[in-house]
Amino acid sequence: MTDTYMLQTKGLTKKYRRDTVVKELSLNVRGNTIYGLLGPNGAGKSTTLKIIAGLIKPTSGEVVFDGHPWSRADLTHIGSLIEHAPLYGNLTAKENLEVITTILGLPKQRIEEVLETVGLTNTGSKRVMNFSMGMKQRLGIALAILNRPRLLILDEPTNGLDPIGIQELRELIRSFPKQGITVLLSSHLLSEVEHIADDIGIISNGILGYEGEYDVHEDLETLFTNIVRNHRSK
Repeated sequence: MTDTYMLQTKGLTKKYRRDTVVKELSLNVRGNTIYGLLGPNGAGKSTTLKIIAGLIKPTSGEVVFDGHPWSRADLTHIGSLIEHAPLYGNLTAKENLEVITTILGLPKQRIEEVLETVGLTNTGSKRVMNFSMGMKQRLGIALAILNRPRLLILDEPTNGLDPIGIQELRELIRSFPKQGITVLLSSHLLSEVEHIADDIGIISNGILGYEGEYDVHEDLETLFTNIVRNHRSK
């Protein structure tokens, strides 16, 4: 892997009393790529992403963003969709985006740009409460890219989507590196990461067991299973 990184974590650790959720985690996310962070439920993926997104503080360790220690000022260059998108169900897609552009002081022209990017330009006066799950996920991503982030964090983005919604979201995510957006996404679904990731990390029981470029000829299921089993009792 190249040493041109958009994001690194160095010895990242998160403890809740006696429970260590993330243990000395060191990720290396290359610029303008899609990094898939794989792991079973409860492995520490969401906690890691929340730390990088500034939602919680690490117990120890460091996050390095674009070559310098992470600070809250870097959040202007980071977009995230973690858990559920903060959507107003009684508003339209455009109105939801208008709320955020007003709060962040962003130009209104970004609204039409991101709606086109995520394929929601024709939703008109339809309220978000009547959107499909896939449409809500795409609107959540639209909110996350309003500020033209250099890093986009997505936590289990295809959860709850039907096959068509998964395919549409996959194509959308795949388009981001060409726009200068590095993507860090988590998933427990090997098939999703296989389809879109350039690099993968496998985390189990808070420990990073593997990191490297994704090789289409590699048996990812066997690799994943072996790492999860090896770290389950640690």
